[in-house]
Amino acid sequence: MKLLSKDMYKELEDAVGKEFVSQEPVVLDGYAWQPIFNLTNQKWTPRPAAVVLPETTEEVQKIVKICNKHKVKFKPHSTGWAAWGSPSEEGELQIDLRRMGKIIELDEKNKYAIVEPYVCCAQLMAEAMKKGLTCHVIGAGPNTSALASATSAWGYGGTGLSTGYSGRNLLGVEWVQPSGDILRLGSPGSDSSWFSGEGPGPGLRGLMRGFAGTQGSLGVFTKIGIKLFPYYGPKEPKVDGVLLDVQVDVPETEKMFFVVAPNFQKYADITYKVGDAEIANWFTRSTLAAGPELFMPRAAKKIYKSKPIRSLLQTFQHQGVILLSSVSKREVAYQEKVLRQIAKDTGCVVVDLSQTAGYGFWWWLMGVRSIPTALTFRAGGDFLTSYGSPVEYDNAIKQAEVATQYKQKYIDKGSFFDDTSDIGWGGIYEGTANWGHVEMAAMFVRSDGKASERMEYLEESAESTVKQTLGLGLSNLPPGSWKIYGPMLNNYHLWQARIKKALDPNRVGDEEWYVPPIDELEP
Repeated sequence: MKLLSKDMYKELEDAVGKEFVSQEPVVLDGYAWQPIFNLTNQKWTPRPAAVVLPETTEEVQKIVKICNKHKVKFKPHSTGWAAWGSPSEEGELQIDLRRMGKIIELDEKNKYAIVEPYVCCAQLMAEAMKKGLTCHVIGAGPNTSALASATSAWGYGGTGLSTGYSGRNLLGVEWVQPSGDILRLGSPGSDSSWFSGEGPGPGLRGLMRGFAGTQGSLGVFTKIGIKLFPYYGPKEPKVDGVLLDVQVDVPETEKMFFVVAPNFQKYADITYKVGDAEIANWFTRSTLAAGPELFMPRAAKKIYKSKPIRSLLQTFQHQGVILLSSVSKREVAYQEKVLRQIAKDTGCVVVDLSQTAGYGFWWWLMGVRSIPTALTFRAGGDFLTSYGSPVEYDNAIKQAEVATQYKQKYIDKGSFFDDTSDIGWGGIYEGTANWGHVEMAAMFVRSDGKASERMEYLEESAESTVKQTLGLGLSNLPPGSWKIYGPMLNNYHLWQARIKKALDPNRVGDEEWYVPPIDELEP
């Protein structure tokens, strides 16, 4: 195991305190095990050389400068779920930001909050709800970092229709660059408040995050301002039970429906019209066929063997869930009237969930965005996703059609659980912009000896996005994917590589999920 030098380790102890630095193997193994993108039960991400837990921006700055001095790479993470937050090679320093978990300010009047990296979406939402506000939550769930979703990764979720996605909600930023310099973007850069990300101070949102973020390659974000939005439900919901046993009263100013289309194209049609009408708070795919795996995993295997039941599930496969929400019952009644007319015009069916058993459960998990992502892979203990490029929704639906065929091939091989090759997730974002994404989730047991087949699936699905011009995928983009997509997209990677060299002259930021400096690409 590659360790830090004694001098560097001592400098880190002096920077944050002895109790907040460790290179104990048992501690480091806890950071090396990641539940996503390890397709076998043996392969872990590289174990860091040490882990350090700063509490302030100044401590982060000291850590980064120490890394520059000793030419040691670092990898920061906030809530730290999946391989994107882990070092890509041995000898790197893991910067764990869990001690930076404060909501510094929640401005009710101007509808924004200032948060540190370890503030998860559920934490921010719970405090915002008390003020009649809410925040955007990405599809990965309420356990995710609001800061990381806005600065460093993709950041798409079901409420994007009414809130926009996380990258759009980013306001002022405090950024410790790979050189150790601190840069404040937007209004805090002019010693003002955190209300703006583009001025009156410097605005570099495109450089710092671009399409999907740099995954920690360009330094550490220590504070951000983030937009909040109106919330019309109870400020402190009274909830009994957990997970599938949740009991909660749904506010009269909200109403939830299943929307069922006869085919993919009709589903796209109703999605466009709902976006244009601007009536929904939330509209996203709902995986009916994956339901048995979620709620009764043992029984699901028998259910899918029944041809009549399988056929019934596939009949309702093109399904979404929609939440109507407003300040008044009258407005929600109007939204419902518009929704039903749209469904009639597009040949779709609307099912009123308020008339079904367990309505409170659905509203709590979907309407309040409290669904634990772990439920997604309850049946086998693990899952992966593929495709998922945010594009015009017709293209997203084309992705779904292609993805269904590829996934079924590997279901037949036994690489994935049989869920009738249903689409796992996706929605439409930013209202009348009418763009969105769909992801193909697949569940499996990691120890079944079929890891090589699942890797083959990821490679095939990535190749299909190129062959059929489906756009950049999300979770099936492997490190180094710029080699494939860069030349196809105006050589964007060369600009990124120039940015990398300018901001990280000592090459201390882990670049596995980004690009190397321009010197390596153009000697």
